[in-house]
Amino acid sequence: MSDVATAPGREIEATPRREGARLWGKTGLLGIILLWCLFPFFWLIMTSLKLGDRALNSPDIFQGPFGLDNYRNVFEQDFQLNLRNSFAIAGMTTIICIVIGSLAGYALARLPLKRKILLLTGVLAVSLFPPVALVPPLYELWRNLGLLNTWEGLYIPYTAFTLPLTIFILTTFYAAIPKELEEAARVDGATPFQAFYKVIFPLAAPGVFAAAIIIFVTAWNEFLLASTFAPRNPEVAQTVPVAIAAFTGQVEFQRPIGTITAACVVVVIPMIIVALAFQRRIVAGLTAGSVKG
Repeated sequence: MSDVATAPGREIEATPRREGARLWGKTGLLGIILLWCLFPFFWLIMTSLKLGDRALNSPDIFQGPFGLDNYRNVFEQDFQLNLRNSFAIAGMTTIICIVIGSLAGYALARLPLKRKILLLTGVLAVSLFPPVALVPPLYELWRNLGLLNTWEGLYIPYTAFTLPLTIFILTTFYAAIPKELEEAARVDGATPFQAFYKVIFPLAAPGVFAAAIIIFVTAWNEFLLASTFAPRNPEVAQTVPVAIAAFTGQVEFQRPIGTITAACVVVVIPMIIVALAFQRRIVAGLTAGSVKG
């Protein structure tokens, strides 16, 4: 009888132990995943700090000597101009895609268009077209129009290739917003455009921000079109990926691993800062619409 009487007490004592074990297990698993994800970036930083041929010949990431010579070499090659070009081109691509994509997505989500699903499917299918197939005709067209080695010659095709995905993403967000809010704004005297940018657009801000991040990162990392339309001259339009690919060693046939890793660190740090500063909006945009309450 005593064993039976104390059984509930033992079960109560066992429950906190199980919860503590689960908590420690989850913490340990998250720690392993965190280390797994951060180790490549840690290797990148340590390799960028190695001097001479240590970055290439020494597999031990903790073996020096260490210094900032690789970072000096990066900016001695006018890398700050490449950063300027990439920021400007990616920024213009993002702005144009968000403006056009917001209007087009709102129209597809709200207007009574016939064969709307077919139209949206056709827009999304355009983004599946391989860009490499358009490089030769685009190059000839850009050469005749004088758009080679210009910002316009890059952000125009970037916009064309990323706009279909932008429209698809924003259409889903606008469709999830209740129509009653727009109707209430119309009753209060707002025009259709005022109801859009004063009521609907702010509510879709998480989705707009998530789409803007995707567009900016895609344009920032693009290499094929940038290496074809603006392969040289950082003072004009050469972007970061093309500049990193064009780095050379101090002697012929030397692979500049230290300089390349230093440039990668310089490029990644602004992206990390942006992600940390706007992580709440990014998460809200990526998870919006997943739960319907």
